[in-house]
Amino acid sequence: MLLYQLTQWFEERSTLQQSLQREPAESADAIHQKIQEVEQQLYAHAERWKNAIEEASYLQFPYEAPHLDDDMVL
Repeated sequence: MLLYQLTQWFEERSTLQQSLQREPAESADAIHQKIQEVEQQLYAHAERWKNAIEEASYLQFPYEAPHLDDDMVL
């Protein structure tokens, strides 16, 4: 779900940048504002995703019993 949202925001950002090149200068400020809002959403979600991955890695327990493995390491 998160990747889908990120993809949607990247597409929206690309669309806004393309329309910024086509539109007259009068509407450029509004488009710049929308681009900044989308980028803020992207950064916020990327930060949340990064933090969630870091938290999950802290919850993993170290591997302490290699002698219980079924596979023999040669």
